[in-house]
Amino acid sequence: MAPSRIDEAKRALAQNVRSVRTAAHRDHGRAAATEICDQLQRARDAGLAIERGSIVSAYWPMRDELDTRKLIAGFHEEGVRCALPVMGAKDAPLSFRRWQSGDVLEEASFGVAEPNSDQPTLTPDVILVPLLAVDGDGNRLGYGGGYYDRTLLQRRQGREGPVVAVGVAYDAQRVPVVPQDEGDARLDWLITEQGFTRFGPS
Repeated sequence: MAPSRIDEAKRALAQNVRSVRTAAHRDHGRAAATEICDQLQRARDAGLAIERGSIVSAYWPMRDELDTRKLIAGFHEEGVRCALPVMGAKDAPLSFRRWQSGDVLEEASFGVAEPNSDQPTLTPDVILVPLLAVDGDGNRLGYGGGYYDRTLLQRRQGREGPVVAVGVAYDAQRVPVVPQDEGDARLDWLITEQGFTRFGPS
């Protein structure tokens, strides 16, 4: 099947923003990993509900993704239950396993670090989502596998309770428009090293 116009537009945007993210990570990645902790706390003060006992999934950073390890360690210290995503079948949503400080992770597909299979499965209230680009309406460009989109759409249509999707990115990854189709899931919040944004209802 020939690629659609939207698919072609997504690929072109991805090529452009990958180099932007790489440059941001090179220039101030270490500082940004600390700054997003402060910005996320500001978002919590403004209404992002993460309380002791809440379940939050973060991603374990790869390559030039903004590093969330300080963020998830801080959650764990304050009594927030933490999880990391686990990829299953190609067209399946993500599952989530418990993460605790000091856990040894296993390398899975694409070099992703995941908790081992002995860890219990959790259902997150909040999911921190990596991305390549995001626009002012909360539309996200991911990596093309669709795992986060499937996961969020299933949660929003299902009976497991509400879920909040929080994009984590460098501020340089903001773009005017992200091409979208019916299989894409919007973000509820965005956290960058420079601030936070709360988007309207999905």
